[in-house]
Amino acid sequence: MYKKILLFIIITIFIGCSSQPKHMPRPTVAPLWYANPPKDDKNFYVTASSNNLKILKKIAINNLRNSIAQEIKTSFKTPKHILKPTIDMQEKINNAIDHLSKTIAMGNVKTINSKFFKNKHLILIAISKKDLYLNLEDDIKDKISKLEDSYNKNKNTTDIQRYLHLEPLMSQYEYLASRIALSEICSPSDKTKNNFKLLQNLQYEYHSLKSDINFYILSDYNSRLYSKVIISALKKDGLHISKTSKDSHTLKLLMSSKTENTFDYSFNKSKTRIVFTTFDVNGKKVLYRQHTFIGKSRKSHKDAKMQTFQHMKSKVRQLGILNFIGVKSN
Repeated sequence: MYKKILLFIIITIFIGCSSQPKHMPRPTVAPLWYANPPKDDKNFYVTASSNNLKILKKIAINNLRNSIAQEIKTSFKTPKHILKPTIDMQEKINNAIDHLSKTIAMGNVKTINSKFFKNKHLILIAISKKDLYLNLEDDIKDKISKLEDSYNKNKNTTDIQRYLHLEPLMSQYEYLASRIALSEICSPSDKTKNNFKLLQNLQYEYHSLKSDINFYILSDYNSRLYSKVIISALKKDGLHISKTSKDSHTLKLLMSSKTENTFDYSFNKSKTRIVFTTFDVNGKKVLYRQHTFIGKSRKSHKDAKMQTFQHMKSKVRQLGILNFIGVKSN
């Protein structure tokens, strides 16, 4: 009797255990779309993960911005890239790329897939390359049109005037290079190649002029102090100082000055007028400008004259060295 009861209890326990729902084993491998995100010509894709579902998409969009920036930077490293920027120029372009990736509109980002895996939320998002291209198209078209129009003006001028004309145009170089590069990735066309060609021509002419132009500076005794400011400012702008008037690109800059020392009540007053005259290699006067600086000091006229030196340095910084000596773009 006892054996039958015991057997009944064992069978009941066995049936009860076998009727319990079996837990499916959790996946141990991340989904393929997360481990190996898709790639195609129509979209940019990125993945992200987070313990916090609320910030997951924000993290993904930040990853998307970084991914786009890296792809644009990589595009400039291809050997056949038309621009072939110098290291300094590439650094400026990279800064423009970083700014572009942080500010470009991401309103059309779509969630492609998501999953909860190993206590983390996973997501795959994408943005249409066509949408990004359309966001850039009008801005590029407008700025390229203005740049091309300005670039084709003032070609029949002196080298230094042409250089000064191109200098503000070069300030747009990295901005446009970054945006044209992204538009080329999103929608390759002859239009983007022509846009790059314009930037290439601008860059080549600007740097050629900058490399060729030399200044041969002569000053009278009184102007030697002030010539230091001119030499320093020209070098800071990347222009060259020549010890001789050596070729057709050399400009001879003559500095002459006159200083008057007087008294203004209890002050020592020093007034200096400096004349800048620039000649080309044929002796033709091509630039002319004069400035007057006044300094006052209770100590001495020498100290007052040093103040005129400081005033001149401030004026050079304000106007720019080429404008200061009389170069003006038409």
